[in-house]
Amino acid sequence: MRPAVRRWLIVAALLLVTFGISTPLAAYGVFLPVLADAFGWSRGAIASALSVNLLLGGLAGFGIGALADRHGPRLLLAGTTALAGAAFALVAAVGALWQLYLFVGVLGGLGMSSFYLLAAATISRWFDARRGLALALVLVGFNLGYMTAGPLAAWLITHLGWRWAYGLLGGGAGALMALAALTVRLPRPGEAPPPRAAPGGEAPAREGDVTLARALADPRLWCLCACWFLLGGLSLMVSVHAVPFARDRGIGLAGASLALTAYGVGSVGGRLASGAVSDRLGTHATIRAAFVLEALALVVLLWVPSLPALLASLAVFGFGFAASDTMVVKVIPDVFGLRALGAIMGVLALGWRCGAALFPAAAGFLYDLTGSYAVSFGAAPLAVVASWVLFALGTRPSRRAVDGRRH
Repeated sequence: MRPAVRRWLIVAALLLVTFGISTPLAAYGVFLPVLADAFGWSRGAIASALSVNLLLGGLAGFGIGALADRHGPRLLLAGTTALAGAAFALVAAVGALWQLYLFVGVLGGLGMSSFYLLAAATISRWFDARRGLALALVLVGFNLGYMTAGPLAAWLITHLGWRWAYGLLGGGAGALMALAALTVRLPRPGEAPPPRAAPGGEAPAREGDVTLARALADPRLWCLCACWFLLGGLSLMVSVHAVPFARDRGIGLAGASLALTAYGVGSVGGRLASGAVSDRLGTHATIRAAFVLEALALVVLLWVPSLPALLASLAVFGFGFAASDTMVVKVIPDVFGLRALGAIMGVLALGWRCGAALFPAAAGFLYDLTGSYAVSFGAAPLAVVASWVLFALGTRPSRRAVDGRRH
């Protein structure tokens, strides 16, 4: 099979993986008030199980990225995603809070530890000239899951009950991901793409391949890690609490589940548009526009209480987040090269997951304390501004590269 065909089949397989992993994750916000009503648990306690998932997955992902650099992604991706599906399916049998933490937090966290960093690292090795579009197509699977999981979970809960709903969502997603992951591999000699010219007048595409040790000593890595910490936290806070946020405004479960659909629709558009635009105009111009959209959408979400405004603002936020998230993933090989990309992605993914672990739990506990999402959602636009600054600092040319250009 020609490399040009093979690389797009890899994109299709990874799209199925990201779609599968996002389905039970996106549905968590739909199940949150249902579990609270069924067992009397607080929203903060339920959201914290997902926080354990994300934090543990980030810690495990650090080692998985290094293993993938040596042994390839196929078996790691298939095994971990199958575990993730099984873990969420086991929630159907939960009867105590500690069991929710075991299934969603521990087993689910280990299962979800690899998908994002392995997908991004694999695509970065298969693509260069059209990497933005390829990454966007892979990551759009994540957003398609958000677009469909809310209404699907609400329908299953209504007609089959929440236990059957969790079992079907988790089991189906696990089978889909494992089968798709078995078709994924790295390019063989002669299949790797030639390097591209930088678009939009930006700096040369790649400064050089660096080791993990050198990357860890580079302040730009930690700026990008902090940027992704904020983006991951904002994304999960909004997606986990969007349905409860809508329910608190008097919207029923079926209508509130459309919040996730709106977020997913916007995210699909953001992934595809940013991937295509950045390949032509450059990463920095694309991400600046994305950050502006995110901040404005969060202001509208908090201060305009109507259902149409809520759905529209979530769609715009999803568009902006998906675009900025894609650009962070795209720029990493340009800054650090491919030599230790899996391990470097593991470090950065830990930042994303730490934010994703902290923000939803913090929003849940703040809600329990204040009875409102005003504090957590009100601070969100400031986090967008901070992530913008951190991205700019994290993508500056290194001193070594600048000195090289002068000479």
